[in-house]
Amino acid sequence: MTRPSALTRRVLAALAAVALTAAGLTSAGAASAAPNHTTLVKTVPSTASPDIMDGTVYAIYDAGTKIIAAGSFTRVQNRGSDVDITRNYVLAFDKATGTVDTAFAPTVDNQVYAVVAGPTAGTVFLAGKFNTVNGVTRRKVALVNVGTGAVVTSFAGPAFNGLVNDVALVGGRLLVGGIFTSAGTSPRGGLASLNTSTGALDSYLTTNLTEHHNYDGVSGANAGVGASKLAVSPNGQQLVVIGNFKNADGVLHDQIVKLDLDATAATIADWNTSRYTPRCAYWAFDTYMRDVAYAPDGSYFVVVSTGAANPGTLCDAAARWEAGATGTDLQPTWVDYSGGDTFLSVGISEQAVYVGGHLRWLNNSFGTDAAGTGAVGRASIAALDPRSGLPMSWNPGRHPRGVGVSEMLVTPTGLWLGSDTSWIGNYQYRRERIAFFPLTGGAAPHPTTTAGLPGDVYRAGLPAPTNVLYRVNAGGPLVGAADNGPDWAADDDGNPSPYHNSGSSSAGFGTVGSVDATVPAGTPTALYSDERWDPSGDPEMRWQFPVPAGTEIQVRLYLANRYDGTSAPGSRVFDVALDGVTVLDDLDLSGTVGHDVGTMRAFTIVSDGSVDIDFGHVVENPLIDGIEIVKTGPPPAGTGDEVQVRSYDGASAVGTASTLANPDGTAWSTARGGFWVGGTLFYGMNGTLWRRTFDGTTFGTPKQVDPYHDAYWDAVETDSGPAGQTYVGVASTFYGEIPNVTGMFYTAGRLYYTLAGQSGLYWRWFTPDSGVVGAEKFTVAGVSGLADAGGIFLNGNTLYKVNRSTGDLASTDWSGGVPTGAFTVLSGPAVDGTDWRARAVFVGP
Repeated sequence: MTRPSALTRRVLAALAAVALTAAGLTSAGAASAAPNHTTLVKTVPSTASPDIMDGTVYAIYDAGTKIIAAGSFTRVQNRGSDVDITRNYVLAFDKATGTVDTAFAPTVDNQVYAVVAGPTAGTVFLAGKFNTVNGVTRRKVALVNVGTGAVVTSFAGPAFNGLVNDVALVGGRLLVGGIFTSAGTSPRGGLASLNTSTGALDSYLTTNLTEHHNYDGVSGANAGVGASKLAVSPNGQQLVVIGNFKNADGVLHDQIVKLDLDATAATIADWNTSRYTPRCAYWAFDTYMRDVAYAPDGSYFVVVSTGAANPGTLCDAAARWEAGATGTDLQPTWVDYSGGDTFLSVGISEQAVYVGGHLRWLNNSFGTDAAGTGAVGRASIAALDPRSGLPMSWNPGRHPRGVGVSEMLVTPTGLWLGSDTSWIGNYQYRRERIAFFPLTGGAAPHPTTTAGLPGDVYRAGLPAPTNVLYRVNAGGPLVGAADNGPDWAADDDGNPSPYHNSGSSSAGFGTVGSVDATVPAGTPTALYSDERWDPSGDPEMRWQFPVPAGTEIQVRLYLANRYDGTSAPGSRVFDVALDGVTVLDDLDLSGTVGHDVGTMRAFTIVSDGSVDIDFGHVVENPLIDGIEIVKTGPPPAGTGDEVQVRSYDGASAVGTASTLANPDGTAWSTARGGFWVGGTLFYGMNGTLWRRTFDGTTFGTPKQVDPYHDAYWDAVETDSGPAGQTYVGVASTFYGEIPNVTGMFYTAGRLYYTLAGQSGLYWRWFTPDSGVVGAEKFTVAGVSGLADAGGIFLNGNTLYKVNRSTGDLASTDWSGGVPTGAFTVLSGPAVDGTDWRARAVFVGP
């Protein structure tokens, strides 16, 4: 059984003391400043750390001018020296130089798992497995002087009958969590609270943790019951406890419980989840919880775990939980899976969720000890986007990985790592068991700001110059054009065409047997996989298409007899009239072109303002597979690669379109959706995702978005799994969807998109920093009617949709990540003469 790693976020626990002081509670200890990071930390570690030569660093504490490290080690060397210095389980070194402190050398008789600030300046609490410090009996918790390592004798806590895994300073109390059932002579089930000055046990924290999570008395790993980690919110009002327990005060709180830290007592909060109830690798771990940390603003906390890859569980995962949520069956905001590798530690700044462990990949929802679709290589350490949980660009890595990174401490000046191995990078920077990544020199994460309305709406890849006025796939779903022209609009039961009367029905078939020479090259054969047929002659089926009077057009009717019951000649006969003139009299498709054969009939007319197509019964029922109306004469000028911008207030004020320069000749006609975030335009093209800067006028150099490959790490063998396995990742399945994407937008860490011929709205997690797209695809529940989308964008609480068939722009309300009503047309060719269609429609700068 692997012992849970130790130490929660000390800097946040210290902040809790300040908050309690403001609330009128007793204060104790100096509060550390919030990290206040404006960038990520640097990828190159500092040299100001010593070489810890054995064991593991489980705890790191920032004591101002010095750092205190604790764990299972016994030897340390100054950097550049080969002289061993004996330090059993705890040591201090100068923060500026990394030189081992010769004055601070307490003699501790066993491992130390936690170090936190003491009640007065210049003191720290140690907690762990020990029983004596400097020969003085201190059963699992001691207070020592930072300068000398001497025991502060005024603090003499009770004798815990089991190890203490973690402690947290909150006001005038020390909260204690571990594997114990008594503190001195008083029963305590894994949690207790002590007076920080005297060590006296009090009755503030008495929540009783009971029962094994995995071990059932017969099967599974059997470990002690109790707390493994504590995390206190920055305001000192909440405590999250994780560990090996099933119940808290007799109520089911499997492996995690949240407490309210009130003035007089800690009480169980209205917060519960069943997501940590499933057993994970029960033969190896009695609990799979490993660490928990609060965000600096207290709005959320993140839990990391081990437990092997078990689909549907939170094993081997990092999960974000909202601190303000209440209820009995809560769900995480996001989950990032490693695909079977252990997370051991987590530390959170304002810019990133730093995670460490035995990782090979992240965003690996579909991998099991291998890279699945979407997996991004990250050797042991990573920075996750707080909004989405996806790995950011920060990727120093740590190889060999060993057991993993057991401690992460975020401070105002950077990030400290504690581990059991010797290198950062691939044998690149020797940092024996402790390393520091300074904030100075770190890169700022990509901004997540989006543009809004009133503002500018951009259309990249305007409709290709064409004389096609209408295309309808009669009786079937939207069919994408094969000639870069307009798509064939849907006319199925869920999206009936507005151009025909009621009373007709649709039917679907398999692929048509063949098409004859009348069918123009490039016509999708999918037109013949469905039909609209008229079961009744009262009224007869009629189609009406508005076309300006005096326009010469060609009307093309796509027809095929597919129903086996009418395969014999003469078994289906019908008439077709165009503007009142019969153009197909007693049409017998089986008798003239054959059954299961697609054909086309074309007629040239001059419109009188409305093109009327009437079908009449003769024998059985008339049908139509597709209708196309095309202006005669040469097509209009243009390439379809133009980009236009127009102002828009979000309602009725539509500005005049102007064309932007396209000096590099980007084939915007092949784009598949796009969105602008933080100065960057992301768009689909040629089956992949691209990014380029865009300031409203000038496009930067396009770059393929491929965070799944890293030139440095792709060739490095993981030393796990089959021989030759490296850290190389695998592109998200979203890339396979890009050719069918019809619109995209980004908001709050999510990439929403629509797909050709599909009526739903879909989303994946997305981070603009690295460009990683989430491995998992989600469907927005209850949403339909988007099969005709030809662009979507969001402005605050309003979702906008471009109709790819009509060019109309419509809107609906947006709340909680869901459109909440029917779309209302705001603008369009028939409303104000504006055609909104384009391959990528987005709001920009």
